[in-house]
Amino acid sequence: MSQHILVIGATGNVGSALVQLLSAQGVPVKAATRAPEKYAAQPGVTPVRFEYDEFATHASALEGADRVFLIAKPMEAAPQKALIPLIDRANAIGVKHVVLMTAMGVDQAEGTGMRIAEKHLIASGIPYTILRPNWFMQNFNPGFLLSALKQAGAIFVPAGDAKTSFIDTRDIAAVAVKALSDSAHIGKEYTLTGGEALSYAEVAAIIASVSGREIRYVAISDDDMRNALSHLNMPADSIEFMIGLFSIVRQGWTAPVSPAVAEILGRAPMSFEAFAKEYAAAWR
Repeated sequence: MSQHILVIGATGNVGSALVQLLSAQGVPVKAATRAPEKYAAQPGVTPVRFEYDEFATHASALEGADRVFLIAKPMEAAPQKALIPLIDRANAIGVKHVVLMTAMGVDQAEGTGMRIAEKHLIASGIPYTILRPNWFMQNFNPGFLLSALKQAGAIFVPAGDAKTSFIDTRDIAAVAVKALSDSAHIGKEYTLTGGEALSYAEVAAIIASVSGREIRYVAISDDDMRNALSHLNMPADSIEFMIGLFSIVRQGWTAPVSPAVAEILGRAPMSFEAFAKEYAAAWR
């Protein structure tokens, strides 16, 4: 690998795993995050303050980087507003490769912010790779579903009985390392999933089995979720974005299983059962 990979979103689930993998391989990493102090003592990692909405931080983050892992701000209804200027600046300074992570199905969602950003990157002329992962296993720990699991022994989402091929974010990071290190992945677009599709009821049963607790799945309505998120002071556009995501789940868009992770990594993706066993203590 050549030097200086910039990881944007370096304290998120995928970004933090990617920083650790690259650092373990001795690759110099710039970790761009709103909390750079988290990497202040890590050898081989240069922390840099980064805010999606503060364009002045983009230049300092990109300075000296020849490859970039780029991800949208979580729960952002219009992610292209920050991603397009980042792509343009990366192009202007001669970045050699951008790996952009969006989401499963974005290629079928013309007009959405993430698809607009994807198409802008493709048209920019920068060598690119696009990763489109499914819903994260980490949503159940340490993500937004953990609190209800611990406090109420339940998963409350408007997913109906639909299935999702959940993926471990560490598998996404491992794929990103491959994409950043091998030019064979330039110009490629990958849908990343786990190896099996599970309903939320099946997920609840697995978590119950490993934690020794009674765990149930409650298929709430969109309005139930809207009210719950409103009480958490989530912005209205982010609430509607989340509700839209679960509409896609109910329509079956997140059920397909892709072979890409196994093909790229040469091993099977993490199963939800193995993930749950690893983190069983979190739900007790």
